[in-house]
Amino acid sequence: MTKVRLLVLSVGTRVGQNVLAVLASRRGAVEIVATSSVANEPALFECDAVYLVPPTAAEPEAFERSLLEIVASERIDLVVPCRDDDVVFLAGLRGRRPELAPRLLCGGAEASRIIVDKWLSAKFSARQALPFVPSIACGEVRDGVAFARRHGFPLVAKPRRGYASQDVYIVCNEAQLARALAEPGWVVQQFLGDARTVEEYLSHVDTRGIPLFHTFQGLKHSLQALIAPDGATAHLICTRNASRLRRSKRVEWDDDPAASAVGEQCARAFATAGWRGPLNIQCQRDPQGELRIHEFNGRFTGATVERWLLGHDEVGTAIESFTGVALPRDRSPVGAPVEAFEWVTARAADPGRVEALARDRVWRRLA
Repeated sequence: MTKVRLLVLSVGTRVGQNVLAVLASRRGAVEIVATSSVANEPALFECDAVYLVPPTAAEPEAFERSLLEIVASERIDLVVPCRDDDVVFLAGLRGRRPELAPRLLCGGAEASRIIVDKWLSAKFSARQALPFVPSIACGEVRDGVAFARRHGFPLVAKPRRGYASQDVYIVCNEAQLARALAEPGWVVQQFLGDARTVEEYLSHVDTRGIPLFHTFQGLKHSLQALIAPDGATAHLICTRNASRLRRSKRVEWDDDPAASAVGEQCARAFATAGWRGPLNIQCQRDPQGELRIHEFNGRFTGATVERWLLGHDEVGTAIESFTGVALPRDRSPVGAPVEAFEWVTARAADPGRVEALARDRVWRRLA
């Protein structure tokens, strides 16, 4: 049996480890080559081969040379991005090297920029009548007071190209709003969910102090689509994701027709704009109960494993759509919601393997 040969970029990330997890029992059908800019992540050595490469965003020309050499020498069938920087880079490479397009799990460069930049996402959504959360951006407005009057406090301030909820702030007054809008590369959005949770939190801080751990994420609606090479929507799965404890989350099917309608509308719009591959649409309900999009992702996500446990093999479907190779479906879906616990465990890479990868720039599993 000829194995499909994958190149997984940034395999040490959470998304990369999710890809490894859902393919773990099917490695007889898959050869996994990977890249990393660091040598000491334990997940690297779960691959068949791993290459140490320059950072994607910091050294794009050097990274491109390395990538092209790997694709050629390893006879790669499909390149899978696991970070936003990888998505944008591959989309640009697709335009520069169109002969490689069938082997890249991504779409065009312009669509990739819309996906990763929340202000461009907002403007694209307005043109396409997609229900994106009301947003304003630094440099695009003279005064955010009118926006605050329209939508009320709290508001959410975040980097236009942020990820994983990093550097996200809850803005509670006009002074904080002005500072957020003075930050180049930032966007301010309407707060989705129940604003009373923020009011109660602030009151609690006044009386008890600041809790060491806290979140305002609430219930998220995650819509995961796959746009096939011909532009058709190969699949769409809708889930509700809730962070229940500090290191756990609950993922369940979302059978709300409104969620499916938003996902299908987004997939059509991005397919027309030239996107191919995974498209993740993150939503929450606004104070009126309507689903609002607050970000897009052009890759697999942190909930890929949970969707796989629910019976949706998004990685296998993507491989089949882009390579024509159907992987075995090795498990039956669970009927109940999935409870995922992210316990911190003792886990380290073998020092000898780390040393070899750092020295040789490539590590390969012995047959």
